[in-house]
Amino acid sequence: MTRDVGRVVLGRYRLVDVLGEGGMGAVWRAHDERMRRDVALKQLKLPPGLDAGQREHLVARMEREARSVGMLKHPNVVTVHDQFHDEDGLPWIVMELVRGRSLAAVIGDEGPLDEARVARIGARIASALAAAHEAGIVHRDIKPANVLLEDERVVVTDFGIAAVAGETTLTASGALVGTPAYLAPEQVNGAEATAASDAWSLGATLYAAVEGRPAFTGGTLAALLLAVSQGRPAPTQHARRLAPVLRELLRRDPARRPTAEAVAATLTALTDSEPAPEPAPAPVPPLFPQPTRRALLVSGAAAVAALSIPIGFVIRRDHRTVSRGPVATPASRLSAGHPLIGHTDSVTAIAFSPDGKTLATASEDGTVRMWDVFTRAPTGNTLVGHSGTVQALAFSPDGKTLATGGDDKTVRRWDAATHAPLGKPFAEHTDSVRAVAYSPDGKTLATAGQLVFLCDANTLKIVGDPLVTSGLVGTLAYSPDGEILITASNDNIVRLWDITDRTPMFRQLKGDTNAVGAVAFSPDGKTLATAGHAWAVSLWNMRTRVPIGKPLVSRDAVGAVAFSPDGKTLATAGEDKSVRLWDAHARTPLGKSLTGHTGAITALAFSPDGRTLASASDDRTARLWDVTSTPRPTGNGG
Repeated sequence: MTRDVGRVVLGRYRLVDVLGEGGMGAVWRAHDERMRRDVALKQLKLPPGLDAGQREHLVARMEREARSVGMLKHPNVVTVHDQFHDEDGLPWIVMELVRGRSLAAVIGDEGPLDEARVARIGARIASALAAAHEAGIVHRDIKPANVLLEDERVVVTDFGIAAVAGETTLTASGALVGTPAYLAPEQVNGAEATAASDAWSLGATLYAAVEGRPAFTGGTLAALLLAVSQGRPAPTQHARRLAPVLRELLRRDPARRPTAEAVAATLTALTDSEPAPEPAPAPVPPLFPQPTRRALLVSGAAAVAALSIPIGFVIRRDHRTVSRGPVATPASRLSAGHPLIGHTDSVTAIAFSPDGKTLATASEDGTVRMWDVFTRAPTGNTLVGHSGTVQALAFSPDGKTLATGGDDKTVRRWDAATHAPLGKPFAEHTDSVRAVAYSPDGKTLATAGQLVFLCDANTLKIVGDPLVTSGLVGTLAYSPDGEILITASNDNIVRLWDITDRTPMFRQLKGDTNAVGAVAFSPDGKTLATAGHAWAVSLWNMRTRVPIGKPLVSRDAVGAVAFSPDGKTLATAGEDKSVRLWDAHARTPLGKSLTGHTGAITALAFSPDGRTLASASDDRTARLWDVTSTPRPTGNGG
């Protein structure tokens, strides 16, 4: 390369020195003698022995880089001035010269970086990615080496393997595209990269910056890819305020990762806020539009839009003390929501036993815990068996069995009294199991993933053909009489199935145009409540399948809904971290909202006697609320 120093390319660009060089190209500092300015020139180098197809492929890839970056006008994206071919027909890209080091070089020289600095850098990378994603561009190779730091400016570079919506994919089928330590699990497993994949790579990049080392390592490439595929980064040692941000970005499920736009807003707020007192950081107000546990992958250009049930992301307080004594808590304390603390990650699902004495909670930490409702203390051993997030659970009507479903694509049954596993796991699903439900007579267990299987509740033997939808089912519920099963899937369709002949009665509720992530039947089966991303809950007449009055409007997205056993009260909760109680007939609020959670609420359940309401949250807790004293409105209602 040194022999080319001083060479003038295209009659105007004098090569000065090499800024970086790889197997397929080099980046030069050059002087534009016509414009009298220094620029960066990216030169494509072709190794010997390539056939015509391989040559054409590499040339097209570099040309696409110029086009994709040229589409973006953003202060944190490197500016492309021009693109041309030399006398050998090889492309060059003329870019602005960024006079700074790569983030990789800074980490190598300085080790772990200050959290505030990493937050500032991350906010700018996320802002650049948000602009790219808005333009239909997925970078696919975000890593410290592709981030340049010029004083306070942060510049994202190297869109060489970017995927642009509407253009032909230029990578060979089966090829691993990107840098392994910063690839998302879905990329390692052969799926197409999406905007959510860039979010993962951003998380891995920020992890490396704040920790001074990659999130994933391995003695061999195979070991590294396995570590990434499993989606379990090494524990952080330096990240405190950034730890929740990293956890959200490095979620294995792409549908649960925040958008780049949301990350930028949250990191900007984190940068602007004062550090919280030790030992725990204070919540940051801005919210990630993060899907709930029931948000699912949907079709579309990005292929990762969720069921549009955004759940708020906050910087959570750590719970460092747990009371496990068997002392009953008075109802006055329950009115403030007594926390059940023990899970180490978000609580995804809750269920009361039929006798109301036990509450089961499931979590992203892969465990299920059982709690004595009277003492609020854990009972027996933690249920451990799933290899990933436990997404759903349900007690059998007789209370003897607990069924759970998880991201490991299995359904498991447990003895509710001894907490011992029952039989072998049900492993017919090809996707994460997002919902399970027993039929009212206890004879059938419905399990939902890409398909809905109806199984014998005792043997888990499949009964009849599965229910087929065009999407991944995230929530289901039996009608009280057991004749109807309702499903909501990521194709934004709510289906009502006649269980007798397993045919869909309606593809979609009449007039319902919003995605649905939570459903609940009233005890008499006459009313259905649906909740979704539209910050509202709709009530439906099950006889006519039309809405009952106007929707119940919340301040934020609603991700959980439940009827009281007498059907008079409806509880709703979601992104705003509070529980609202409604008169189900009058559709009017009952008293003040129940507040106490510091994270988005993911699930709700009434006790069988209706005196207690349980809520689950991303803040890693469940809470019990005394709802016996909730005031009710006078008059006939609307």
